[in-house]
Amino acid sequence: MSESSRTADRARLFWTLLPHLVFAVLFAATFQRWVLPFEDSGREMNTALRLAEGELLYRDIGYMYGPLAPLLDGVLLGRFGRSLGVLVAWRTLLALLGVEALRRLARRLIAEDAPASAICSFAIAACAFGIGGSWPFPYSVAALMGTVGVWWALELALASESLRASLVAGAVAGLAAGTKLEFLPVALAGPLLVLGLRRSRKEAVLAGFLAVGEAGIAFGVPVMAFGTDLMRRQGFLIALDVHESWRRVYEAVLFGGMSARAFVGGGFLEVLVPSALAVALVLFLSAAGPALGRFLTPLLFLAGGLTFFSSGNGWLHSLLPLAGCVAIVALVRTAIESRRGDPSLCVASFGVAIVMLPALLRQPFFLRNPVYGAFSAPLALVVALAWLARRVSARPAFTALVLGLCVAQIGARVEGIGLASMTFVKLPGVSLFLLPSEARFVTEAARVIQETVPEGGTVGIFPEPGFLLFATGRKNPFVDELFLPEIQDAAAEDLMIRRLRERPPDALLVTNRAFPEFGSAVFGGGLLDRFFLEVSRRYVPVRRIGGGATPPTRHVSEGVLFLAAPNGPEARAPSGGK
Repeated sequence: MSESSRTADRARLFWTLLPHLVFAVLFAATFQRWVLPFEDSGREMNTALRLAEGELLYRDIGYMYGPLAPLLDGVLLGRFGRSLGVLVAWRTLLALLGVEALRRLARRLIAEDAPASAICSFAIAACAFGIGGSWPFPYSVAALMGTVGVWWALELALASESLRASLVAGAVAGLAAGTKLEFLPVALAGPLLVLGLRRSRKEAVLAGFLAVGEAGIAFGVPVMAFGTDLMRRQGFLIALDVHESWRRVYEAVLFGGMSARAFVGGGFLEVLVPSALAVALVLFLSAAGPALGRFLTPLLFLAGGLTFFSSGNGWLHSLLPLAGCVAIVALVRTAIESRRGDPSLCVASFGVAIVMLPALLRQPFFLRNPVYGAFSAPLALVVALAWLARRVSARPAFTALVLGLCVAQIGARVEGIGLASMTFVKLPGVSLFLLPSEARFVTEAARVIQETVPEGGTVGIFPEPGFLLFATGRKNPFVDELFLPEIQDAAAEDLMIRRLRERPPDALLVTNRAFPEFGSAVFGGGLLDRFFLEVSRRYVPVRRIGGGATPPTRHVSEGVLFLAAPNGPEARAPSGGK
């Protein structure tokens, strides 16, 4: 092998590994700083533990997504025991698979290793390690599994050269469809339409039957087993009945916390126009000839790195609507003439557009919300930057710019998460860093629960019990893992009251978690009023845990512990109680 061939192989290996190296650097820099104990993380922990201990999804445990992700989590905890590390390891494996799928899709959109790898690395650095949206422990493992599954189903469909490969693509699409109801149309449409364009009709139909069959089992069996009423109340059919307050929250997320009118009047001019001008400037500079391109390469790398000082990544926001426009053009182009130009590029662009557009609708303009942006934005960033890369002649200069942007994003994640002031907390099965106020509260609350409630006992914790239940090994006496505004309807509150009477929990703990997105209501004062009226008849507050509460925030620093009233109806003192 000649020296030039060896050099080319080493370069190819470097570009192949670069996105994974970026992920590894950020994983190490933010290690054990991904969990939000009183938001969605607790649900993702305790749902799996309850499944491992024999409870049944949807009937015994309320869960608003598809069954595949929590069932796999439950199997892992059943095999390896109660351990947050086991769940993190599984999500990290999924995340690495997602990195590779994104790299391959980027490579299909750009027929060169260097710019494709640089763009993928940038997307990973920008999206995969946000607070609440971190891939090693996201707000929902179903979202991570569905996203990665759809990407891989599309990649396998684009790479298929045999019936077996097409069936594998269909099988992966079916698994992805079973993670969340919103992934059902995306996972089936994108990969299967690509197979229809690339392979024989027979292959596409057989793969489609396989995918639809898997999705039908995932969503059909629970509905047949428990009925639509129960699934609408405590299963994935809750997505078909979104309450008004939740709709308002989703609208705020959709427009980055702004109304449509405010966006057009202010956000468009303040964010998109300046950043669109910046993209135009990049195109102009990158279109320079090879000689000027070599001169610009280090300058563009430096310019990309300097975006570290850009507050809020405002310059990035124009890439999302650009990706949407590129995707729409790809769909129209394929509809008119699917084999026009480079067939592989046309089909790849078409498949990516089908997969990307529904997710992008969550946040078409802004990257301010990392919870959804962690999954909707990466492929959109790849699409937008790939479109720019195909239109520049000085590819090394463009690659240098994107690498500079990537370095800036790595620096922002390290500064914002890795170097944030946090306290290490070690509890049974749980080791992680938390904000100091939450760390103090979690440590004291776990100790009090273990002292007050016997092994195997029950504790009702509001509003999100999962983290403390997972850390202490105590059980949730209720169906739901979330007690948020309008999650519990009248029938659900009746069930909670009946359980309170028939199987009184050993203790109750109400934390000071605020609901700024839903107004200022509190438990017993606008939230679950009938249930907490029953609580007041049967329990008394005996201890305040933590203290020094800050103004209303999503973080928790204190709570009130309730034990059975000595003279309450059918009262009983919990075993081991103080």
